[in-house]
Parts: sequence; structure tokens; C-alpha cells
Amino acid sequence: MAFDILSLQRGRGTAPRSKADEGQAVLKYIDVDDLVPSEDNFYSMSNIDELAGLIEVSGGVKQPGLVSPLGGGKYRLISGHRRRLASLQLVKQGKEQYRKMPCMVEDPAREPGEETDELRAIDEAILLIATNGQREKTDWDKVQEATRLRALLEQKRRFEKIPGETRKIIAEQLGTTPAQIGRYDSIAKHLIAAFKTWLEEGKINISVAYELSTMNEREQLKALDWARSMKRGPSIDEVKRLREGMRMPEEPPAPPVTPEPDPPAPVEQEAPAAPVRKPEPPAVENAGKIVDFPAPPSPPPAPVEREPDQEPKAPERMSGRQAANILEDLQIYCEEMLAIEAELADTWAERADALTVAIAALRR
Repeated sequence: MAFDILSLQRGRGTAPRSKADEGQAVLKYIDVDDLVPSEDNFYSMSNIDELAGLIEVSGGVKQPGLVSPLGGGKYRLISGHRRRLASLQLVKQGKEQYRKMPCMVEDPAREPGEETDELRAIDEAILLIATNGQREKTDWDKVQEATRLRALLEQKRRFEKIPGETRKIIAEQLGTTPAQIGRYDSIAKHLIAAFKTWLEEGKINISVAYELSTMNEREQLKALDWARSMKRGPSIDEVKRLREGMRMPEEPPAPPVTPEPDPPAPVEQEAPAAPVRKPEPPAVENAGKIVDFPAPPSPPPAPVEREPDQEPKAPERMSGRQAANILEDLQIYCEEMLAIEAELADTWAERADALTVAIAALRR
């Protein structure tokens, strides 16, 4: 059974974290002016006009929000921020029947000494993400969601033990793969601020943002200048071509050609004189015999100089760019295997995850 992030409250075993899920929360109709948006809410507030129209057609908000009491008649929203904005819009149009919004009120009571205020705040922030699992999200929402949930789980671990790997817990909660969470992490850590703004505005998508995040800052700035000159966000193929072009090794400049000096004029040489033949030593008599001196031995032939054997050239080392391209193909293969071998999904996900990290390191 997959680990349930809603079971993170200490001492609750596998019980749901939300009182609303347990049926212990109280349903109340609360004035929208008394609903305070959560400071932890990072989701985009889009299509409010469309939602207001749906609420009006339906005769009011049908899905209750989730709130916790702040005191003084005020409540902090955990989920239901878009419903609150849509209801406020209808009230401003003079439609007072939409002023009261149904909300499930979380019981703030705590067992003595069980949790601190800080831990409660962490739980509510985690609950905000968990209760927004079914909403429509932008690419920027998904990156923010993974980043916030990672930070909250790390804070939670200061108070209690949470079994399992953080990336897998996040992937299970958000309904994606650990490899995809790795891409979100790369975007959050390495993408420059200007491209993060473009992702938030929808000018680039997740795939393009991830490819850009594998480039170093200097390369990203060059890509940004190119994209601004084109007055649009780049496609994923354009980003890959830009990266390859910037990482092509530059050929060293050819050495300057020095003109050769004119050859000296030929000098007339006198014809060599005929070689003077040395007289052979005279024969001498020895006991009435004439003995000839033996001819001097011929000089040994000059040794023939041989060129030393050339050492075999060492094989050229593979560049980081070439290695990254090979690993990228392996990563795609691992992700495809996730859908084919369901029983080994975790193993293929871990391999794809490791390759994601290696590719990012090679391309920096």
C-alpha cells in the first residue's frame, strides 16, 4: 500500500490527517469576508469569472471549503481559495445570496503536549497541498507544489520519523513518477529567474523549462537573449540546438604564414679536381720472396638510421556533451519501461532518476 501523506500526524497511525475526512469537523456557513486566505497558498487563481458563473448556475457553492479557526470570528482557509474569490465577485455584483460559503471547520484541539504550534502550521500547509490534488494546475503550480511539499516534509522530519524516500513520497502524493519530481527539482534549483517567470506566465512548458535548467547560467542567459530577439518562448528542439551550438569546441586559429625568404643565388663552383690516387705500398723482399701488403679492410657500412616507432595514439576522450546525449537516450528508455514492467516500476524509476542527476551534472 502506498504511503499516505495524510497519515503524517503523530500518533495517528494510518488515520487521515483531516478532521473533515474523519467526519469530526463541523459544517458551517461562513461570511466570505471572514475567510482569511492562507499565506501558504501558492496555487494560481485563474478562471475566477468562469467559476463564479458555475456557482451562480448551481445556486451556490456545493463543495465546502476547509478552514481552521483564528479567533474573533475569523477563519483561515486551507482549501477553497478560488471558491472564496468567486463568491466575493458575486457579492460585489450585489448578489448577497452568495455571501455565505459552506466550510468544514477543523477542530484545533490538541492533546496535552502532543504538538507545538509550529508542527500544526506544518500540518496545515501539507493539508493544503493534499486537499488540492484534484484541481486543475498549471506547470508552474506543479513545480511549486513539489518544491513546497519537499520543504514541508523536511521540516516535519525534525519532529517525527517519516518512513520512505522523500522523492517517492512526493511522487505518490502528486500522482507522478520520481523521475518527474527530479525534473521539478532541477527547474526549482537551476532555472534562472527570468525563465521561471516565463514558466509561470505560460510562455514555456515543463519540458522546455527542464531542458533550460540543464544549461549553466551563462548558456541560459544567451538562450534568453535569443528568445527575446524572437519575441517568443523557445521550443524544446530549439533549446537543444542552442545548447549543442554553444558547446561545440572552438577550432584554434591557424598559425600565421611566414613568407619564405628567396633562395640565395647559386654560386659557381670549380669542377672538382681528379682524385689523387695514393701510391700502394711497395712490395718488400722476405727471404728472397716478394710479399705484397694486404689491402686495408673496407670501412664498415654506416648504420642506417631508422625512425622510431610511433606510439599508438590514445583514444579520444568522450566529451561531457556526448555522454549526456547517450545517458538521455537511456533515461527515455527507463521511463518507457515504467509502463511496460509494472512489477519493476520502482527499479526503473530509480534508474531514470539517477540518470536525470547525471545528465544535469554533465551538462553544467
